[in-house]
Amino acid sequence: MLQNVVYAILALITWSAFAYKFRDLIKDWTNRELRLLCLAIATFALPFVTASPWLYVRIDAALGYPNIATLITYVAVAICLASFVALLVSWSSAQSKIRLRHRVIVAYSVTTILSMIVLFLLGDVAEAERPIDFDVFYARTPYITGFLLVYFTLFTVSMTGLVRLCWRYAKAVDAPWLRRGLRTVTIGAGFGLGYSVLKTASLVWGLFGDSPLAVASNDIAPMSASVAAAAFSIGFTMPAWGVGVSRGREFALDYRAYRQLYPLWRDMAYAFPEIVLLAPAPRQTRWSIRTLPRLLRRQVIEVRDGRLALRPHDDAEVEHTARDLRLLRHRQVVEIRDGQLSLRPHYDGEVAETARVLGEARGLTGDDLEAVVEAAQIAAALHARAAGADQDISQPLLPHDPAGGDILREADWLTRVAEAYRKSPVVATVVATTQRTSAAAAA
Repeated sequence: MLQNVVYAILALITWSAFAYKFRDLIKDWTNRELRLLCLAIATFALPFVTASPWLYVRIDAALGYPNIATLITYVAVAICLASFVALLVSWSSAQSKIRLRHRVIVAYSVTTILSMIVLFLLGDVAEAERPIDFDVFYARTPYITGFLLVYFTLFTVSMTGLVRLCWRYAKAVDAPWLRRGLRTVTIGAGFGLGYSVLKTASLVWGLFGDSPLAVASNDIAPMSASVAAAAFSIGFTMPAWGVGVSRGREFALDYRAYRQLYPLWRDMAYAFPEIVLLAPAPRQTRWSIRTLPRLLRRQVIEVRDGRLALRPHDDAEVEHTARDLRLLRHRQVVEIRDGQLSLRPHYDGEVAETARVLGEARGLTGDDLEAVVEAAQIAAALHARAAGADQDISQPLLPHDPAGGDILREADWLTRVAEAYRKSPVVATVVATTQRTSAAAAA
């Protein structure tokens, strides 16, 4: 049955969200907002267990009371909605008004839940187990009608309050993930309103005859509530895990930029070791599929031995730098620029002109062309320095600098230069031409 599958998936999502936040609650048990959030998520996750048709009939059989799973489900949802509204009140209200508003919410919720329990127990629901269409089948049953009306009223009032509070609070907050989470909850509350409106309309219509909304009440409304539950689980936990997503994305971008800058920075570091704090490690290890396991085991042992031997020489600044990828990237930028300044006596205007002509011939323009020209100048200058051929230039060429001193824009620009340095055929052609010219001149 589709509902069994859907409810199982949503139960997994919502209980996972509860476990995620309960871990934080264990660390900060006195946090009122965390307690409310965990209570809300737990009581929203519970109905996807008790309302699943496969478990519904087994719960009734275990407790010996027909359709008691409906009461458990609806009471859990009522507690959940009250907790969600109280949480939003805590977030969006002035401290002087929170206590009074919480008392109103608790009073209304307790009155509603007690009324639901009394009305359900007074009603006769023993005719048949109705895990899917309880609301339609027992809509005209004395007391059960009142039970359903009280529940749907609470649901509608709560969803309306969530839409209003989330929409208003989302406009006031600065934290992007909290704002996105609140908007997600607003969407979920909209689907929740769809559930309660369909259910209420079908119930009221059914009091006067057969309701044409019975099918929508049985099939569409629960799916709408399921979407609301998923949106709530995602939205209310988004401020916590969203920060991790942003950090992961930033780390991935920084790591990619770091790897792109590495070849250019490495060559600068080898040419001018005095400009760097942490010199690049040589990468001369040779391996094959056959020898890789042995090499890995040796590396682990030897790295551990080396780490123990280096303990007296540990440098807190170096250790911090190695953990901070963004700082490493910024160091790369500074050290590459220092290397370029040291290379200025080896820059040749003819190299820049040759690179520009070749780049234009390949259709390069703007910053793409300037990046290739700068990369070619660096590569040719490094080769000239390695060959010991200083250029007699009275006014050395200055590097192209479109960043205007902004370190982030500088990093982006040098990343483009490093990509051209590593991949551009123009750079390879210019270096080869320079080497042939130098060799001919030496001969």
